[in-house]
Amino acid sequence: MRMPMWLMLTLAGVVIALATGYWYATGGIPDRDPAPWLTAQTIAHRGQWAEGSLRPENSLAAFDEAANNGLAIELDVQLTSDNQVVVFHDDDLDRMTSETGAVSQMPLTALRKTHLLGGDERIPTLHEALELVSGRVPVFVEIKNRGTVGTLEDKVAREVAGYDGMVSIISFNPYSLARVGQAEPAIPRGQLSGTLSDEGLAFYEAFLLRNLMMNWTSEPDFIAYELEGLPNVDTRLQQWRGRPLIGWTAETLEDRAAAEEICDAVICDPGALP
Repeated sequence: MRMPMWLMLTLAGVVIALATGYWYATGGIPDRDPAPWLTAQTIAHRGQWAEGSLRPENSLAAFDEAANNGLAIELDVQLTSDNQVVVFHDDDLDRMTSETGAVSQMPLTALRKTHLLGGDERIPTLHEALELVSGRVPVFVEIKNRGTVGTLEDKVAREVAGYDGMVSIISFNPYSLARVGQAEPAIPRGQLSGTLSDEGLAFYEAFLLRNLMMNWTSEPDFIAYELEGLPNVDTRLQQWRGRPLIGWTAETLEDRAAAEEICDAVICDPGALP
């Protein structure tokens, strides 16, 4: 039995509406070409760190090692209780120091007394990290914020805008990127995404972010996507639309080689660095 004409037209209209909505949601293309340096080098995940206390992740020693070896640097930032921007990945201190408690609940003066993995390295501020790198290699600053958008984003944008070097801001939070874009539109921005299987997000949040359907508000210059979720149609479409694709995180040389087949650059742990 043939499908009634009215039903065919209705279904066609629904398909067109969904496709148009998807095209708009995954758009937000900035009115500029992506900077070539965004994908020119392998990116050291939290710096070129090593096991042990000599050169821990997100330490000045790890950043200096990466810069000396010509590797771009990815680092994580968050706010202290007195609204200072520090470089630290975890929400709490337990894994990386002998202290306990949330980073966001401690002032900078207290955090400066902590030692990373019991060694000489301490938790640096974003200003200290950028001052150390001093334009030698690109830096990718990840804003870690699941709370209220505003103070962290503004402070990071201000610090980055005053830096004389290659630097971009990345985040899983599209509203963080939008805030940065409002404060300092010239700073390149990257939308982080992936399978998001362990992020504790509501279904609709994970769906929108996984499929890059919040690009309309974050307006990223490039996409940074979890290797476990690649390749996929969404990221292929982004590349077709002119956005570079950075994959994260390669742990071995084999991981990096496979990622380089589909990505424009790769964020790597020490075991995957050249």
